[in-house]
Amino acid sequence: MTDHDPITGLLEAIGRVRLRITDIKVTPLTYRRPDGGYLHECGPVVLTQYHSGVLQLFTDAGLVGIGPAVQETTESAARLLGANPFDAVTTRLSSGLDMACWDLIGKALGRPVYQLLAMGHTPEPRVHVYASGGVLWTYYDRGDGQPYGVEQLIDEARRYRELGYDTFKWRPGTDWEEAGMNAARLGEVCRRLREAVGPDLALGLEKKGYDSWTLDECLEIAPVLSDLGFLFFEQPMGDEGPAQFDDYLKLKERMPGVMLWGGERFGGLAEAQPWLERRIYDAVQPDAYHLGVTELWRIGRQAACHGVKLVPHNWSSSLGTVANCHVVAGTPSGHRCEFFLYPNGFRDGLLREPYRPVGSYVDLTDAPGFGVELVDDPAAIFPHHPGPTTVANPRFPHAWERARRREEAVRQRYAVA
Repeated sequence: MTDHDPITGLLEAIGRVRLRITDIKVTPLTYRRPDGGYLHECGPVVLTQYHSGVLQLFTDAGLVGIGPAVQETTESAARLLGANPFDAVTTRLSSGLDMACWDLIGKALGRPVYQLLAMGHTPEPRVHVYASGGVLWTYYDRGDGQPYGVEQLIDEARRYRELGYDTFKWRPGTDWEEAGMNAARLGEVCRRLREAVGPDLALGLEKKGYDSWTLDECLEIAPVLSDLGFLFFEQPMGDEGPAQFDDYLKLKERMPGVMLWGGERFGGLAEAQPWLERRIYDAVQPDAYHLGVTELWRIGRQAACHGVKLVPHNWSSSLGTVANCHVVAGTPSGHRCEFFLYPNGFRDGLLREPYRPVGSYVDLTDAPGFGVELVDDPAAIFPHHPGPTTVANPRFPHAWERARRREEAVRQRYAVA
C-alpha cells in the first residue's frame, strides 16, 4: 500500500503496541440441519450443508484473536508467525487473518474495534440490522402439510415482524420455468405480501436464487416495487462492471423511491470505485467475511465521500456478523447490516454470546476487540464433512444447467471485449 493509504493514517492515530503472533490454529467446520432438511431451497438448487471455520491467532502477550476461516489452512496462515498484527493489516491479508488481527489490535489497546475504525467521526454502536431470509419458500407443495407458495412467504415475513424486525428481504422462490413464473406473476406475489404485512414492514427483493434477472424482467417489476413502497431491489443483474451502468440507471428511473443495492461480489476498493463514483448503487454490500475488516473499511470510507451507504452482505457465520457490525458502526457510510435467518447453526452456535438483535438493532459494547469468545471445542459441535454444499434440486435436476446458461448470457451482455 502507498503512504496515501488511509489505513496508515488510521494506525498512526490509534497508536501501536509491541505484539508478536506465536501460533495459529485453523479449524474447518460444517453445519448440517439435525433433521436432514435443506438450508436453502432456492432457485434450481438446494443446499444440504454449509462449510465455514474458525481461525485463532495466539500471541506472546497471551491475547488471542479470532476470525472466520473462509479458505485458510493452518499452513497457508503460517506466514504471519512472528508478525505484529499492527503491521500485518497494512498488507492484503485473507479475510479471516485480517479480522483476527483487528481483534488483537483492539484487545491490545483495550478498545472495541468499531471505536478504532471511527477516524474523524463519532461511531454509532447501535447497528440497524434487517431480517434476511426467503430462501425456503417454494412454488410447489412439498407434501409435508405445511404452507407453500406465497402463504409460506407471508408466514415467514409475519414471524420476523413479530420478532421485532422492521425490514424483511427475500428471494424470488424456486425455479421460474418449472413454476410457470415470470416478472408479472412475481409482481402479484409482491402485492399479496405487502397487503398481508401492511405498510410498516419495509421490504426488499433480491436477485433470483442462483440466477440473474434480465433487464426486461427488471424493468417490468420495477414499477410494481415502486408502487408498493419497497425499500430496495438488490443486485438483480449482478455486479458485472461499468458496462451495466446505463442499464442500471434505466432501472432506477423506473422505480422512484426504491433504492438499488449491490456489490456483494466486489473484490476490493478498486472494483468498487467506479460504482461509487457514478453512484450506481444507493447502498453497497461488500462483506468483511470475504474481504476482511481493512478492505471493507476502505470501501466504506470511499462510499461516504460519494454519498453512498454501506450495507454489508452477511450470510455466513456469527463471526461475519461481528466484523460487519463493527465496520458499519465505525464508518460514516454505515447504514445497516444484513442479519441472516435461514437455518444455519453458525449464527448462534459459534460464540458464547452471539449478537442477537433486539427491535431490529444490535448494540455493541465497549469490550476490547470484537468483544466475543468462541464456544469450547466448536469442532465437536460442527464436525467437518468435506463435500459439496450445493446440488441440483432433485425435483427438476435439469434446471440448474439451464439457469447457469441464462446467468452466463447476462454476463456476456455486459462483457467487455
